[in-house]
Amino acid sequence: MSFFDKLAELSAHGKKVLVVGLGISGVESARFLRRKGLSVVVIERQSEIVFTQKSKFVEQVASLRDEGVAVHFGIDGESVAPLLEGVGLVVLSPGVPLESAVVGAIARAGVPYVSELELGIELHGGRSIVVTGSNGKSTTVSLIDHILRHGGIKSYLCGNVGTPVVSNSELLSEAGHERSTLVVEASSYQLEACTVLKPAVSIILNVSENHLERHGTLERYAAAKARVCVLQGASDLVVANSDDPIVREMVRSSRAKTAFFGQASEAVLRQLSSSWAQISYSSGSLGTIRVSLDGMCEEYTTERVALLGPHNRYNMAAAILATRRFGVPRDVVQEALETFLPLEHRLEICLRDDSRVVINDSKSTTVAASVAALTTVMQNFPQQRVVLMIGGLSKAGSWEPLLTKVADQSATVAPVVCFGKDGHLLGSHCRAAGVEYRIVPTLKDAVVAGLEVAREGGVVVLLSPGCASFDEFSDFEHRGREFKRYVSECSARE
Repeated sequence: MSFFDKLAELSAHGKKVLVVGLGISGVESARFLRRKGLSVVVIERQSEIVFTQKSKFVEQVASLRDEGVAVHFGIDGESVAPLLEGVGLVVLSPGVPLESAVVGAIARAGVPYVSELELGIELHGGRSIVVTGSNGKSTTVSLIDHILRHGGIKSYLCGNVGTPVVSNSELLSEAGHERSTLVVEASSYQLEACTVLKPAVSIILNVSENHLERHGTLERYAAAKARVCVLQGASDLVVANSDDPIVREMVRSSRAKTAFFGQASEAVLRQLSSSWAQISYSSGSLGTIRVSLDGMCEEYTTERVALLGPHNRYNMAAAILATRRFGVPRDVVQEALETFLPLEHRLEICLRDDSRVVINDSKSTTVAASVAALTTVMQNFPQQRVVLMIGGLSKAGSWEPLLTKVADQSATVAPVVCFGKDGHLLGSHCRAAGVEYRIVPTLKDAVVAGLEVAREGGVVVLLSPGCASFDEFSDFEHRGREFKRYVSECSARE
């Protein structure tokens, strides 16, 4: 039974749909289901007072109620039981763990549930490219979308990149799949509840420690991400990072064809698959990505591409393999690579003058992402000293990969400015690693400290927090915008 049939059956039998969570996914899911004529109930764990104080979706609550959606606050665990009467389906928002008390209560009641991401993809019913990984997802899906559009293929960018799949009613009409391709960024939160997901192309960029506060272990985190490919069939494709041993192990569970990308030799890549993309940094072929499509080879140059850093070569290689699979010509892909502009908050230069450069990399919310950002900055500004700013809400996992790199480059990278709620914790990690550091209360204080050092000249101030933003800000975009505002205000007063 298709999801359209399932929703029609629920409507015909007077069944309700329960949406768990009042974030963007929950709001858009409720709206979509109401448009389909279903009776919808939304629950939120926070009290209405707390939600009103903290959420950026406060205004949406009145709108939902006006549309006939029942909204209940302070619902968690068994308190959901009375609201399950007459419910035929539950839609889980990404922020709701499967191990949460409310999901346990729903499961005990025998009510089926689905993730918002999977609901949207299944309702679309057409071709989809789903990208996951610890780092680089947003850049990769945006690049894929750009290449497809450049090649005349109608593409819809959605998922964790900021736009829920269910927010486009035209796209989710029964004929919508005939007119568009979904390009979906998928987080582990979104994937862990998926049970029927089967994209035409899945991409796994990399896996490093992230979201352990939710998943508990790296193995469980990887298993959640592996949902992207475990149900794919023999006619589908999984594009995977050959240099990441965890990713190589993850794709073993998929029946799909595999295309690998990485820096391994062509001989090694050929042993893995007939389709591969080799990233080369040798002096003779600097800035090239060699691609084999079932044994037919072609080459792409990255010398005129605006995306900086080795990590973005991986993102480009994955995007090339995915879009060539969809039939975009080689020359069109090359042109699209050269016309794609880096995303906001990803190594974004927000101030540059004769003596200093200030870079906004607020999107780096993991240690691995901050390592990649620092590596890129050091490669692109080899003569300049780097002031690294880290802070916010630290996630579970080790800071050793970043601080070891900083300690090894102590003549170049100093000081590290630690800010936010976990600034003192990060300072203690710096002290243990023998790294020069400063601790300040807020991001604004960190900007002041960084620009103070930058007055010496020859300095790059890099915000690459390696942490979540929720101590001061609503999300990494909010943090990045405020960072740029602080930089502008402070520099104007100099």
